[in-house]
Amino acid sequence: MNKVFLFLLFASLLVCRVVPLSAFDLHPFRHSEIADKNSIFFDVGPAPFMFSKFEFNALPLEIRAEYLPPLPLPVSFGAFFKTPNPNLRSFGTRLAYHFDLNDPFTDIYFVHSFDCGFIRNPVLEKYHDTPAEIHLYDFRAGIRRFFGQWFGLTVESGFKFESIIFLLSVKLY
Repeated sequence: MNKVFLFLLFASLLVCRVVPLSAFDLHPFRHSEIADKNSIFFDVGPAPFMFSKFEFNALPLEIRAEYLPPLPLPVSFGAFFKTPNPNLRSFGTRLAYHFDLNDPFTDIYFVHSFDCGFIRNPVLEKYHDTPAEIHLYDFRAGIRRFFGQWFGLTVESGFKFESIIFLLSVKLY
């Protein structure tokens, strides 16, 4: 319960600080202005802050790229990986659904991350390394807030609220 409370408190403080209350007009089938069709996002952030251990590590970095294709629904396709520490332990694909809050600089999304561990683990075993855990069903929720047209901050957590991750976001197109 503490995890849920901490996440909701932080998310509400972030959203209420940067978004006026009159902006909460949710449009689930429309692209937001910042996450419009043909948008490309690049996110970089440190390892997630773990609620169970209250630890924060700077490494490994999590790097993501997302593309919103010119489709009628606000969906994006992307890829992610964590920098080697010392080996590549996590990489995969992401499929996200974005919501428009009627604020031109805010993007709320729900994402399914698919870990490609079935490719990674045989390579690790071949070189006598310990296989990493595979997360096939990693559902996450996040909010991306831009401060201008190109630079922003992303806050994301899983539905179990075990961790929270802060990422710097750049809109490339």
